[in-house]
Amino acid sequence: MTIELIYHFFILTGLVIIGVLIYLRFLSKRMMKVILEMIDLNTKLEYDLHQFLPNTLNLLRKLKIDDYFYTIHYLNTTIERSNPKREKQVEKTIQREDYQITIGIVPRHSRGEQVFINTVVLEILSVLIEMNILIHIKVIHEALYKFSKLQTFLLHDAKNLAQFIGSLSYNIHHLETHYKKDRFINYLKETLPVISRSSAKIIGLLEMQKETDDTLPPENTIDIKSLLENLTKHYKLPNTINGQASIIAEEYMVISIFDNLLKNIYDKSLQEASVTCRIDIDNLESHVRIVISDTGNFIGDRNRLFELFYSTKKGGLGIGLHQAQNIAQSMGGDIRILPDMPGVTLEVILPKTQKV
Repeated sequence: MTIELIYHFFILTGLVIIGVLIYLRFLSKRMMKVILEMIDLNTKLEYDLHQFLPNTLNLLRKLKIDDYFYTIHYLNTTIERSNPKREKQVEKTIQREDYQITIGIVPRHSRGEQVFINTVVLEILSVLIEMNILIHIKVIHEALYKFSKLQTFLLHDAKNLAQFIGSLSYNIHHLETHYKKDRFINYLKETLPVISRSSAKIIGLLEMQKETDDTLPPENTIDIKSLLENLTKHYKLPNTINGQASIIAEEYMVISIFDNLLKNIYDKSLQEASVTCRIDIDNLESHVRIVISDTGNFIGDRNRLFELFYSTKKGGLGIGLHQAQNIAQSMGGDIRILPDMPGVTLEVILPKTQKV
């Protein structure tokens, strides 16, 4: 072989290699484009397998995949597309604790570069399906968690209401004199409005009202000082209330916050004599700041007071403070412990207007 022939051979070989590379680049670009279209379709359909899977076949055909099949089981749900049972099909099975996926494709052929394309497409489909299932499971678990949390809050509120009814029943059976009857009637006049609002709070939680972008009307204006005066009377707490402010909010939510906080001081007063309560209300530009403190003994592990199911009281559920903070945060405010104060001093921040 002469040098001239070798030279032509290398030129021809180089042209073939360049042609192959150009072809592979074209295939890669086409494959990536289809994969991105699949991901975009999945996003637009909000990760709904029931809509996503039937709409993928037209995209797969661009990659010389004639058909596909699947069997998916998750959360007592089954999604299926029958298996055409052809010779060239490729499939994959994923087995997890909460779900099982069998996905397969039927390519036009399984030669050369198509083998690589088939493998990549099958893996991408598997990942998208598994991701959709995990998102769906996560959404359901979050909904169940919220429902369980709501049940816990309702149990706590129902317990407080039941205790009040039990106290009424006891007092009714011990009204021996006209003086006691008159005192009892006056007590009912003062406390029944609070109980009525507490009942409204439970109903409000049961309704599970959804947040919107609407602002509450002025009719929902709540006088914070008046509300706190009624609650301290209800719990017969010696108190000092300084300052005044109003907010526009759902009444049952505001009652729930302060009822839980003052109920804790009331419970402390049953164990410690001469506990008094001090409340300072500051009217800020866009928020209201309420500082509630008591003269009770110092509580050591104050950082855990908002922890769900943690309680310093014997027989306590450990729900009240957690619920109060949760509601305040959902309103755009917060509750925190002021660390440099004696005993327990709580700072409540609430916005002056609330979205519903």
